[in-house]
Amino acid sequence: MLNLENGVPMKESVRDFRKSLTPSGVGVAIAATLFGEGPVFLLLKLLNDAKLADNLAISWLTVIFLVGGVLTVIFSLRYRQPVQFAFSIPAIAIIGSALARYAFSDILGAILLSGILVFLLGITGLFKAFLKYIPIPIIQAMIAGALVTYGISIIKAVSVDPVIAGGTFLIFIIFSMLPVISKKFPPILSALVLGFVLALAIGKVNLANIGFSFSSLTFIAPTFNLSAILELTIPLALLTVGFGNIQAIGILKTQGYEPPVNAFVILSGIGTIINSFFGGHNTVVGGPTVAMMAGPEIGKPEQRYSSAVLAGILMVVVAIISPLVISFTRSVPTSFIDVLAGIAMLTVIANNFTQAFTSNLKMGVLFSLMITMSNIKIFNIGSTLWAILGGTLISLLLERKEYLKIIQSKK
Repeated sequence: MLNLENGVPMKESVRDFRKSLTPSGVGVAIAATLFGEGPVFLLLKLLNDAKLADNLAISWLTVIFLVGGVLTVIFSLRYRQPVQFAFSIPAIAIIGSALARYAFSDILGAILLSGILVFLLGITGLFKAFLKYIPIPIIQAMIAGALVTYGISIIKAVSVDPVIAGGTFLIFIIFSMLPVISKKFPPILSALVLGFVLALAIGKVNLANIGFSFSSLTFIAPTFNLSAILELTIPLALLTVGFGNIQAIGILKTQGYEPPVNAFVILSGIGTIINSFFGGHNTVVGGPTVAMMAGPEIGKPEQRYSSAVLAGILMVVVAIISPLVISFTRSVPTSFIDVLAGIAMLTVIANNFTQAFTSNLKMGVLFSLMITMSNIKIFNIGSTLWAILGGTLISLLLERKEYLKIIQSKK
């Protein structure tokens, strides 16, 4: 149905959920949910600048977390792989600039059409065919380049906030050096809990910012403006399939999974379509959060899906009480969130650098890495997609023999 790949009976995954969930999985699920809250600051700025009514702003925040959480739970149970659906961060910048020129409903119309386009790419299998010609080392280099910034954020956070960020990172280091404790209570969870206690103890948590209220959804009928469609639809569709999805596919392959590519794309399209009717924007697979949940420290490969299921459940909770959760996130230093996100990805960053540069596609890998880290934008499309295309082209031109070997081995 819909060209979706076969999975496993969801009843089996539900039955095995509790015994598959490890302490590390719990810690990473919480960290992944908090990490998803980080870009909310950028979204909040967009909402404030656009002067959207409160009910529209709340609806936007609610639907992206609700749809992402539901899709995460369904996918992870069905395919037993650690995948989290979220919202496109780069798309926020594109939409933000467009809001000054177009009505909100016109923006939603372009988002709706981008979701339909993504859906069609999934059900026709065209995106999967495209991936056959992309070598995994090129994707790994792109992942390394995209994720290394999160590792660097640890250093920047510590330099700016040596007490909270430095203390949180030190807690992680200390507990990592104590395997007797870390096997039962993972270092990242120790950093999360004790780092928050530290911030609270020295008065860096602004409790006055925390307020409780429930979320709500507001239906908004999309309208269709040709200029908005031409400016936004194609770039948003490319961001949806070419940003988180490609990252996640590479990460999962690196960890020995066979990711259901069509399902990634189809569900991203469906999520985007639903979001567009309630003020939300594009649904994507969260590459960085997949990186957090797919590592061996979470447990055996067949166990790691449980971390994503829990993250999906937490996302639904966030959706229900998003005004409260957002206010809580605003009450703690951003450096605290930066350190947690960076810690969660250290092993993945190191592994992707190692595996990418031990391949025979040295030049393609190098260019993929450099293009990603350049943060260039062409046609309003970020560097990760151009890194894939550019790195592959360099390998085709300069390492043709090795490139063809890899392509032929996929058939």
